[in-house]
Amino acid sequence: MTWVTPETGLILGAVTVPLLLLLYFLRLRRQPLRISSTMLWVGAVEDLHANAPFQRLRPSLLLLLQLLALCLIVLSLMRPLVEGGAIKEGKHVILIDRSASMYADVHDGETRFDKAKLEAKELITQIHGGGLFSASGGETMVIAFSESAEIVIPFTNSEQQLNSAIEAIEPSHGKSNIEDALKLARAYTTNVDPEQNGMSMGNSAQLELFSDGNISDLNLQALQRGETIRYHQIGDVNDYNVGITTISAKRLSEASEEVQIFLSLVNSGTETVTTDVEVSFNGIPVGIQQVQIPQRDGDMLGSKSVVFAPFEIPIGGVVHAAISAKDLLQIDNIASLIIAPPKELKVLLCENGAQLIRTVLEGMPLEKLHVVSPQTLVSMIESGESSQFDVVVARDVELNTLPQGRYLLFGPPPKLNVFSTFVEGEAQVMLVARERHPVMRFVRFEDIVVSKGYEIVTDTNVEVLLEGSGWPAVMAARENGIQIIYVAFDPLESNWPYLRSFPFFIYNAVQYLGRGGDAISNALRNVGQTMAFDIPSGIDVVTIEESNGAQHTVQVDANGTVTWGPVRLSGLHKISWDGKVQRRVAVNVPTEELDISSNDSISIGATKVTSSGTSESSFVQIWPWALGSVLVVLLAEWWVYQRKTGGVSRFHKSKSTQSWT
Repeated sequence: MTWVTPETGLILGAVTVPLLLLLYFLRLRRQPLRISSTMLWVGAVEDLHANAPFQRLRPSLLLLLQLLALCLIVLSLMRPLVEGGAIKEGKHVILIDRSASMYADVHDGETRFDKAKLEAKELITQIHGGGLFSASGGETMVIAFSESAEIVIPFTNSEQQLNSAIEAIEPSHGKSNIEDALKLARAYTTNVDPEQNGMSMGNSAQLELFSDGNISDLNLQALQRGETIRYHQIGDVNDYNVGITTISAKRLSEASEEVQIFLSLVNSGTETVTTDVEVSFNGIPVGIQQVQIPQRDGDMLGSKSVVFAPFEIPIGGVVHAAISAKDLLQIDNIASLIIAPPKELKVLLCENGAQLIRTVLEGMPLEKLHVVSPQTLVSMIESGESSQFDVVVARDVELNTLPQGRYLLFGPPPKLNVFSTFVEGEAQVMLVARERHPVMRFVRFEDIVVSKGYEIVTDTNVEVLLEGSGWPAVMAARENGIQIIYVAFDPLESNWPYLRSFPFFIYNAVQYLGRGGDAISNALRNVGQTMAFDIPSGIDVVTIEESNGAQHTVQVDANGTVTWGPVRLSGLHKISWDGKVQRRVAVNVPTEELDISSNDSISIGATKVTSSGTSESSFVQIWPWALGSVLVVLLAEWWVYQRKTGGVSRFHKSKSTQSWT
């Protein structure tokens, strides 16, 4: 225990306590009464001895109560402090974790997120509720975080505004990252002193963290000078979860209607879990398996891979996988995947001279391959007929205009801004390729030798897929609704047509462009990512509906692309225009959030903070409680005194009446 002003209390006690005792020593013990007999002389002598000063004190409840009141007053003046996790005076920053694991159930449908908001509002009441025992002064701000952080409400001392802002926090199913939240808190709490160079953190606000402790980047952070943090643990260390981590699909061939589904399951509990896993397509069950997911081994979660037998999907749709196990976190018990229909493309081809590419395209399962001359191609582009084809392929043809569409071009650069600056390219060999790009899959580029071509000066709008020893050889670009794969040389000026990689490249490029040009258009997206889609020409506005039913109207940009994000929720998202759902996007829960066991302590850098503890010693003030107790003691003393004096007066009044009668 620490004393702030012990001298003041000791001086007051040294003066008042002896005075009180002296009053009790000197006061009369018996009251004098006039009597008509000398038989009580002995009693009178005893009264003289009793009224003598400095006799032995008799037990007195009033004396004890008065001494107790004095001691409490002295104690309050000495201002004692007890070390503990008290609410720090001054500014506070409340950090509320709203990541996926915070949606685990706590009790009767109440989630951790609900409990975190409730406890945060209780803390605000303690800070700003007013009264003798509340924290004094200061303001509070609220920050919610998951993949990213946002300020819910800036610094204010209004309890009502803070509670309303906390209640309005929207959910997010992303993983938990605290770095952005700490940056925002520091940006609003850093004090700038004009008399010093730079900033001062000496009077930083106390951070109040409401979380289950499952924060992926917490150990990468560190508290700065003057910062303190209290950790309010939400959830139990023994909570467990079973969930789907990944879902993927593989079509047996590009033109096949048979699709095979692959799942990965995890178990964060300490016991093996047996559960049914069901797969459905457009709401119709197509397969079910019973699986056993092993228990966790230390920090490693138990995992299980599941493969379903192939089944036919003649049209595009949504595949849902669901597990029947009942656990605390339900949002990861269902995973979705969008399956694109087997599509046969319409391709418009124009080659100047030898028919190199035609031989490759004729071996592909295309719906239509239309071969035209350079003059006919130019005419079709000008009239708009080329828009009827999924992909336009041209070799050694100069095109002065390009409408919106998808193009695979070889030779002369097209008349686009991104390819407007170029010179003649000298002979070169290939050095580096983006092998993970869908266009470059299985393309062995090491043996390609080019005698001449076009050296394009690229910028950030051009993605180089194949880099030569002197200049970029293969590039991808988007501009004004145009998507293009451009090869900066004529294949006849190289040995490429004689290599096995040439038909692989043609096949990849046509499939990539014809099926939307987006490598993950039908793959899973993660919470926190941004969605981007190419929209047909003539559409100005689209509607995006989240999995919880919330709708957002988004404008189509000049390039015919819609960008929206970041994605907040898992589940199925729908993109609509012209009054119909045109696309669906599946978003699943991040793998990092499937382990929902709560942590009873956290470490920020080298600082360890226990649940409801603090990273820095703080003190509880005892003096308000002592002062409040004085009032209680004084009330008790008054009641005892009234009882005692009232009884004495009634007794003497009765005796006096008897003597006169």
